[in-house]
Amino acid sequence: MGDYMTKVNDNETLSGFMSKEDIYERLKENGLRITDQRKLIVDVITTEEYSCCKEVYLLAHKRDSSIGVATVYRMINVLEEIGAISRKSIEKAACNGRCCDMKEGCTVVADESTQVILSEEDMQEALKYIMKKKGYADVEQIKAVLFTPG
Repeated sequence: MGDYMTKVNDNETLSGFMSKEDIYERLKENGLRITDQRKLIVDVITTEEYSCCKEVYLLAHKRDSSIGVATVYRMINVLEEIGAISRKSIEKAACNGRCCDMKEGCTVVADESTQVILSEEDMQEALKYIMKKKGYADVEQIKAVLFTPG
């Protein structure tokens, strides 16, 4: 299951969402510094389309490869606490195909007439092989696959 995110607040802009300036003000009120990474995450939250935390991470990481998953998730928790966003649980399919926890395997589409259904075990085996080939032989388990659009 993914984390569905909607933007809500009692101090909404005409677009229906809390403005960046309002978010920055709330962060300051809560004793938080406005770092470049926090600005980036706020920008993603206020300007991009996403349906789960993993997508927010992917979008932020695409802009700044130094940003980590933990940073994004902590910031999302802060944004929820200050009322800038609200998370609700939904099916993982709502992640628009960009994130996969592999719990139910996946379907590989090779062309219009060829589709192969891979179990979680198949995916683990294939990904471990690739990781080993790339020099990461000590990986025991792959927890998730994040697909970068583009």
